[in-house]
Amino acid sequence: MNIITPIILIIISIGTFFMYTDPVYRGDAVSYGAASIKNLQTEDEQYQKALNNTGAIKDKKQALETKKDSFSSDNLERLNKLLPDNIDNIKLIIDMTNIANQHNLTLKGARLDTNAKIDPNKLGADTSKYGTVGISFSVSATYEKFQDFLADLEKSLRLVEITDLSVSGNNTGLYDFSVGLKTYWLK
Repeated sequence: MNIITPIILIIISIGTFFMYTDPVYRGDAVSYGAASIKNLQTEDEQYQKALNNTGAIKDKKQALETKKDSFSSDNLERLNKLLPDNIDNIKLIIDMTNIANQHNLTLKGARLDTNAKIDPNKLGADTSKYGTVGISFSVSATYEKFQDFLADLEKSLRLVEITDLSVSGNNTGLYDFSVGLKTYWLK
């Protein structure tokens, strides 16, 4: 009897291992909604990788913030004017008006079109990193003054693209210019 008890316990242990422990470890006998040990270990490894990646992302963010802090405030202001992170419609029109005023010109009928970038041939969400705003206005000037106005508009820090331009003449020596342009901003 002394020798039979340990043999029975060893057989029960081996049976328990093969019938319960090993299948649960491998995930074969896991009931619905429960996770096996291997699956939990794999999930834990993925979380550890993600945790390590967040550390790398924080380091990158810190390096970029340090680099941004090294820029002068004047350069940051110029960069923000070139490609702002939001669009200030009133300030945009004021900037255009100020450039026109430098040449003794008056903008007439200034209109904004915030849907300037929508492409009717594209389906789905807009995933672009920038937005556009269309501006249209008219101005009466001599050809030379209008050329100077466009040259200053080109040299301004705001990124603009002329999309439409029409010219009509009259007997006074002034031309009526209708201008349509597009400016960009970061989303």
